Amino acid sequence: MLFVRKCMLVLSVLPVASLATNAMAEEFIGFGQAGKPGSWALEEYPEFTHTAPNSNSISTYNELSYFTETGATGTQRDQFEFWVGVNTGYANTRDVPDAHGAGISAPGLGFEYYYQVVTPEEGKRPGMSGYSTFWTSPTLTVNFPNGSSKEAGYGAGANQYSYSLSWANWIQIDKFGITANPVELFYASHNHNATQTGIDQYEKLRGGLSVTLMDVAAGYQIEDDLYAGLHHAYSMNAWRHSDFEETKEGKIGPSMTYLGLAEYGLFICGNVDFDYYTSSNLKKSESISLAIVKNL
Repeated sequence: MLFVRKCMLVLSVLPVASLATNAMAEEFIGFGQAGKPGSWALEEYPEFTHTAPNSNSISTYNELSYFTETGATGTQRDQFEFWVGVNTGYANTRDVPDAHGAGISAPGLGFEYYYQVVTPEEGKRPGMSGYSTFWTSPTLTVNFPNGSSKEAGYGAGANQYSYSLSWANWIQIDKFGITANPVELFYASHNHNATQTGIDQYEKLRGGLSVTLMDVAAGYQIEDDLYAGLHHAYSMNAWRHSDFEETKEGKIGPSMTYLGLAEYGLFICGNVDFDYYTSSNLKKSESISLAIVKNL
């Protein structure tokens, strides 16, 4: 069985604590389903982002997960997942001095609960006529300070506690499947190190509350082992209680999930996203995101 989870990442490719305000959410086709009962998994979420005209970052979220045998019902109709993870990467902004370098962000712990609201009829497999299923999975993540005081490069502005809450839903009817996460919340507290905001003036800036709406990956099962469709997300970063100016970004692009290596416990998903809307204070970007999950 395919298992994947919602992961909220925070990336920084700009100087001066931009990380604290930018909550990058990402769903893939098939996210929100339970994992292999009683198993461990290694999950990697690599991402390459290009922001016009000349800012680039490459990163991956490295995660070790455990999926319980059963959930609160005592059956495999529901399940708990626990994980530890950290984001590693490299950023380069060519027209800003010293705005480059490698780093880490978001070392943290996560928890997800899966519940199958609608179970398929006996003998029905995904893609068959009359097949239907519905999984719902709330997720909570707590990230810890990364200990960095740098003001540029990857991981800048990530020296604070942050929290994310989301609720993914996976629905498949016949050959059509959709993972929908209507609202995702991300809150970044005050940075542990001070940033210069004026002459002889330093402040511990707060990222505040960011929101992502309609983070959706929907597709059609064109083969038994292949889904293809679209991904969409609209984010409002530093939306409330933030020391930073709010930014808005809407992105959309093709999405796929490949299950052809399932016999080896390997699952691969991917999105290619393009900004269709950005607020006037945010530059447009393109990104390639992957989810690579390996049962151990």
